[in-house]
Amino acid sequence: MYNISMEISVIVPVYKTENFLDICLDSLINQTFSDFEIICINDGSPDNCINILRQYSKLDKRIKVFSQKNLGLSEARNNGLKYARGKYITFVDSDDFLAPNALESMYNNIEENNSDYMFSYVYQVFPNYGKYWELPNINEFKKFIKNPVFNESDLSAEFYLKFIYSTWAKMYKRSFIKDFSFPKGLIFEDFPFFALCYLNAKRISYDFNPLYFYRRTSDSIITSPGKKFLDIFEINKITKKIFEDSGKYEKYKTVLLISQMETVLIRTLETSGYVKKEMFNMIQKTYGNIDFSQYDRKMLEKKNVYYAYQNILNKSYEEFKKFERKVKNGR
Repeated sequence: MYNISMEISVIVPVYKTENFLDICLDSLINQTFSDFEIICINDGSPDNCINILRQYSKLDKRIKVFSQKNLGLSEARNNGLKYARGKYITFVDSDDFLAPNALESMYNNIEENNSDYMFSYVYQVFPNYGKYWELPNINEFKKFIKNPVFNESDLSAEFYLKFIYSTWAKMYKRSFIKDFSFPKGLIFEDFPFFALCYLNAKRISYDFNPLYFYRRTSDSIITSPGKKFLDIFEINKITKKIFEDSGKYEKYKTVLLISQMETVLIRTLETSGYVKKEMFNMIQKTYGNIDFSQYDRKMLEKKNVYYAYQNILNKSYEEFKKFERKVKNGR
């Protein structure tokens, strides 16, 4: 019975989101589209999530609950992919939620365009402030993307910086991503997965309706600074190798450098204590001897991060702290 196929598999990794999980699951079971399964991977969550999942699985047979010890988001998604039976795959984080017509709209888009994957417009929700942040910048996209279907060869390398590198807010052909996986034990796992999809897709489509609502909370992995932020350096190595193996590294090497330097610097500024110092030491080790003349200088000089690195590379940690204070004071 479990081998029966369906159109969509929704993979929901679950960890310490008991305050939002019901909202997420309600948004899924009330979709206007019906031919899908919801694969919930309980990642050893220590709170009440497993009981919430069990209650919902009794209410709706499309919900399948699997548990693993706490292995992290990457392994939860990888295991979700192993259980998935759908022709298409989409990922939803358990503190986020979908518009009621999200699955129907994404399904129609990917079917009609025969896309390897498609992405939708996102509202980022700041619950403590009652604000929304729209992602991506539609006006930026419309300047460059003129056709309903495209791939990376249709765009300039610099346009890569305009994308949201998230796994969520996208729908994928299962046959397209069947050999892709998320790096085990690391956070920022979306970056290499996005690179694999972007570089290998022959057909990418999009829907600029707000279908996905990303909740920005203080408890999420990416907003909880800690030692795991050091993972970004290993993730950057993995992502760079994906570009090298694709044969497209020369086209993208400058934008990849810009993207990675920006991410590293932002995460370093967000951390504190000994982790910040370790992050700073890794910046020096990784970028201290970089020869910027090997990259597109004009493109670099258009980016603030290039000038920021001129202020911090091969400097002491005390000098970096002075730079940080200037940044936080808006100078």
